Amino acid sequence: MLQFKAGDQRAFQHLFDKHKQRVINYCFRYCGNAAVAEELAQETFLRVYKAAKRYRPKAQFTTWLYRIATNACLNEIRKPAHRTPMASLDDGTAPDPPPGNGRWASGSQPPDALLEESEKNALVQDAIQRLPEQQRVALLLRVNEEFSYREIGLQINRPEGHVKTLIHRGRQQLKKMLGTYFGDDHA
Repeated sequence: MLQFKAGDQRAFQHLFDKHKQRVINYCFRYCGNAAVAEELAQETFLRVYKAAKRYRPKAQFTTWLYRIATNACLNEIRKPAHRTPMASLDDGTAPDPPPGNGRWASGSQPPDALLEESEKNALVQDAIQRLPEQQRVALLLRVNEEFSYREIGLQINRPEGHVKTLIHRGRQQLKKMLGTYFGDDHA
């Protein structure tokens, strides 16, 4: 980032190539929509590009990058348009099943197992979305991006102890929300 700040355009391309997929994945876990996640990642890198002259290496570059991505995600989910209606099987608005001849490739899971896994993932994603904002951010940064408590604290402007509390409470809430689906021992 310091090279880009000094005017090296190739350095920005290197940063973009190195971090774009993880930022997209992070944004997707946050908002649950692939197209929106890509737009949020693009917005994140645009903000990085525009803020290059103001960049100060107080922490790791990734800490700063994910702070920008988190702010972009928070701004997005606060928009009323973000709340999209769920598809329903009853009213015919559910997407059509993928084309195929009813067979699955060897080595892949049968459709009922894939459906069950998909349903579990949807339940977990929904539960994560229902967590309070700061708990969700701290938990996603810790579990999915593997940031330290200190780095997360820098990103969300909270002391390390507060970050630990947020993550603990978020995990407890997830256990409570998902315990009925998965049983208390799997939560």
